[in-house]
Amino acid sequence: MYLEKLEIQGFKSFANKNKLIFSGLVDGKKRGLTAIVGPNGSGKSNVADAIRWALGEQSMKTIRGKKSEDVIFSGSDKKGQLGMAEVSLYLNNSETAKNKTAAPETIEKESDLDQIILNCPEIIITRRIYRSGESEYLLNNNRVRLTDIQMLLAKANFGQKTYSVIGQGMVENFLNSSTTEKKDFFDEATGVKQFQIKRDAALNRLESSYENLQQVEMLLAEIKPRLRSLTRQIEKLKRRDEISQHLKTTQLNYYSFLWQDINQKLNKVNESFLDLEKNKIEKEKKLEKLNEDLNRIRATDNFREISELQPRLRELENQKNQLNKQLSKLQAELEIQLEAQGQFDVSWLNNKQEELKIELENITAEIAAINPTDTDREEIFLREELETINAEINRANNLRHQIDHLETEKYSYTKQISKLEAVLEANLEVQGQFDVSWLNNKNEELSTELKKLNNEITNLKSENNRDQEIATEKKLNSLQENLIRLNKELENLNKELRQDSKNEGQNEALSKLIDEFLKQLEEIEQETDLQQLKKLINVAKNDFQQKITKLINGLDDDKLKQIKKIQTEIISLNEDKQQTQEILNAERLRLSTINERLRLLEDRKSQTEKEIADIKAKLEKAQVKFDASEIEAEKRELTKKIEALEKEQANLQINLRLEEWLEKKQLITNKINDCRLKASTLAERVRLLNTKKLQTEKEIADIKAKLEKAQVKFDASEIEAEKELINKRLASLNEEIKNIEIKLVEFNTAQEKEKGLMYECQKNIQSLQQEINTILAELNNLRVEAARQETKLEDLEANIRNDELEINDIRDYKITTTDIAINRWQKEIANSKLQLEQIGGIDPETEKEFAETKERYDFLTNQTTDLHQAIKSLEEIIYELDSNIKSRFDVEFKVISEKFNEYFKVLFNGGSAKISKIMIDESEEDKQKATEHNENGHHAHLEGLSAADAETKKANDEKLKRIKFLRKHNAVGLAGIDIQATPPGKKIQTVSMLSGGERALTAIALICAIISANPSPFVVLDEADAALDEANSERLAKILDDLSNKTQFIVITHNRASMRRASILYGVTMEENGVSKLLSVKLDDLKNKNIF
Repeated sequence: MYLEKLEIQGFKSFANKNKLIFSGLVDGKKRGLTAIVGPNGSGKSNVADAIRWALGEQSMKTIRGKKSEDVIFSGSDKKGQLGMAEVSLYLNNSETAKNKTAAPETIEKESDLDQIILNCPEIIITRRIYRSGESEYLLNNNRVRLTDIQMLLAKANFGQKTYSVIGQGMVENFLNSSTTEKKDFFDEATGVKQFQIKRDAALNRLESSYENLQQVEMLLAEIKPRLRSLTRQIEKLKRRDEISQHLKTTQLNYYSFLWQDINQKLNKVNESFLDLEKNKIEKEKKLEKLNEDLNRIRATDNFREISELQPRLRELENQKNQLNKQLSKLQAELEIQLEAQGQFDVSWLNNKQEELKIELENITAEIAAINPTDTDREEIFLREELETINAEINRANNLRHQIDHLETEKYSYTKQISKLEAVLEANLEVQGQFDVSWLNNKNEELSTELKKLNNEITNLKSENNRDQEIATEKKLNSLQENLIRLNKELENLNKELRQDSKNEGQNEALSKLIDEFLKQLEEIEQETDLQQLKKLINVAKNDFQQKITKLINGLDDDKLKQIKKIQTEIISLNEDKQQTQEILNAERLRLSTINERLRLLEDRKSQTEKEIADIKAKLEKAQVKFDASEIEAEKRELTKKIEALEKEQANLQINLRLEEWLEKKQLITNKINDCRLKASTLAERVRLLNTKKLQTEKEIADIKAKLEKAQVKFDASEIEAEKELINKRLASLNEEIKNIEIKLVEFNTAQEKEKGLMYECQKNIQSLQQEINTILAELNNLRVEAARQETKLEDLEANIRNDELEINDIRDYKITTTDIAINRWQKEIANSKLQLEQIGGIDPETEKEFAETKERYDFLTNQTTDLHQAIKSLEEIIYELDSNIKSRFDVEFKVISEKFNEYFKVLFNGGSAKISKIMIDESEEDKQKATEHNENGHHAHLEGLSAADAETKKANDEKLKRIKFLRKHNAVGLAGIDIQATPPGKKIQTVSMLSGGERALTAIALICAIISANPSPFVVLDEADAALDEANSERLAKILDDLSNKTQFIVITHNRASMRRASILYGVTMEENGVSKLLSVKLDDLKNKNIF
């Protein structure tokens, strides 16, 4: 591989596009030598800078600039500035490439670079930069990364920073460089740079893996307590679900049994009610029939016939009396006539008068015997008794209504007592949950949480730097005062809890504690100011940048004598830079750790706020004011009321004889009816007797009148005839009266029989009425029982709804057990509810948070496993690379040392030179720094961690320090390289004592030795022979001519000896101000034409 062509456009003084074609194979072997010449200031060194820049140089100082845009053409008097600079290197790879294939479009792995080297005949490396600061790297016109370019060059033995491009002053600087810088030079010289790049990349990945592992382990240490807490909550949640399921099953069994039992009782009551109602209807029908029979008996023909015959009888009696009167009158007239005729019998009249008087006396006595006042008195007595009975009946009805009312009131009081007992039991359960011991436990938990937060504050305070401590000292003091005040309030709370255990005081004290806890969380959240860390990092960066800027500004041509002093200062600054970088990395790690810790604190705060919200919800639930003694007093008062009501009900039931009064009323009513009937008969009899008395008295008066008128003349024959007629008429009337009397006797007999039937019917009516009243009482009791069962059912439905169950589920549920135990179910339900209350409310988001936290924990655990595997693999790779580097370095170092001595003797015509290794154990300075680094790193970030986590972090820190130590030192174990040179005839051991020319020849000898041992595809020498005289220039030209068989040389020189040996000569001129131009001549063609 060699450099075939160089294209420059817009780079420094090369404003226009320029191409440089370099000599390749000459005679199939020689690579040739290209010389670039030109006056000072023409821009010929910009060619070397362009090659170095295209190879990936990052130091602007090396390519003689201050900032990246300095490499872009800045303009001249006649040409404006450009916006882009581009340099392309065309590398001929035809000797190495076996297959002529295109390069891959993207570089994803190292094998792609090997494929380019093995298969691409031409490799084009392009670097492009814009004034905006954007930069591009292209490999065969495909965009790649800088690391891809560096790895490709390392595989092709390009020395990016050392001998591939040797600029002005680098020869002198090399000998004056430190042993460490010489060691870096030899890494490229011995060809182990590509392995060193891989090793550094592996070390970077290993360090990154350890840092990531440390962060992951810290995150795991932070997550584990939260995960354990969430696991416990999830277990509680599972336990709560199990208890809830058991509670629901028990409630279903319990409520279903009660539902079925109440419904069965209610159905039984309804069936009994229907049976009684049916029986009552039948009794009422019988009663109605009996009443109809009674009315029918009362309306029979006997009574009607008697009522009809009695007036007829009275009428006949009247007619008989009239006839008797007529007969008596006729008899009197007859007697008078007979007397007048001498045939009148005075004795008959006297006898007749005596008979009538006796009859009159009998009638008067009979009338006197019939006393209507007795019946009236009896009727009045019966009426008064009937009114008394009606009053008793009304009173009994009122008492019955009052008893029903008292029954209802008694059930209401009983129901109220049940509700009070339920409220009392529930309140006692709530009181049991919020008792003094529970608050003491919660107090201890919150006190522990406050201690943890106090530790967090202390850790944050110790972790912050002094600048942040000064800024936050006042805030921390304020927090400390708040914590002291909060501890005092906690002590006061303990005193209050010991003095008073009522819910109200507990809730106020706990609420204060919760508020203070929230304030502490908010202040802790504001405590850590990440901007302070950023300011610290920026201060370190600015300080370092100012030192570098000052150093660069101080390097001018007048101070070349102070280069050694400046080099020492550069070393010091590099060390400061490295230390600052370590501080920066440590601060970044601490910043990341603090960020993660803050995030976890945020999570803890959110979770604590959720727990506090749950506690507040419970406290709000516990705000129910109640006094157990008052409930007990009210319960006792209601019980007394119920007892009084029961006593009053018993008294009322003793006085309640409604059925007896009703029966008595019916008997009195019947007696009244009999009395009325008897009174009516007696009145009729008295009326008849009075009529008869009057008639008798009249007859007596007539007889007296007849006796006085005895002398009245009469016609006996006529009178006898009329008398005969009257007697006939009397006989007829007597016959009819006799018939009527016979009928009356018959009717009276039938009436007596019907009265017996009527009495029997009335007795049956009374019995049926009593049965109906009994049925009505039973129906009323059934109504009360049905109302009681319905109320129980309503209460049961209310309890079911309160327990968040569905009525339809209870109605359709089939009891799953044959062991019916109401008391056991009640205890299980109460215990399950108590357990649920003890478990408390669990945030429904807890399960989601647990899943997320568990997923994160598993992810971090897998990451830890992957990191351990990656670390193990990287350690194996580093071990293998170290072995390869050491073996190759030792071999190449030995060859270079021999060649160095050989070329030294050629250039000096004698003398000796050697290269010696400085091993790490011989570097006391490095040992001291490593010791200080180890001692200073042990106590970092260990405060605030547990013993196990601190031990793990300490082990990881040790590994990180080891990685940094390995990165700082070569895998070979070198602390540096020392060069010793002794010119002929002198006893000088150190190169610092050599003259300028001797140092140049020594450096050139070393470079030639390296090129001979490990040739680079091409080497650019920028005025490396400037300090040599003509003889030494000839020797150098001869050496370069010999080495050109192994590598390609591009020499920027003013030396004629070098020009004579070049196959191509480029001249650089500057026709316009600030713009360089190239002119080329192939000297081999001129030699063939005998021009030289």
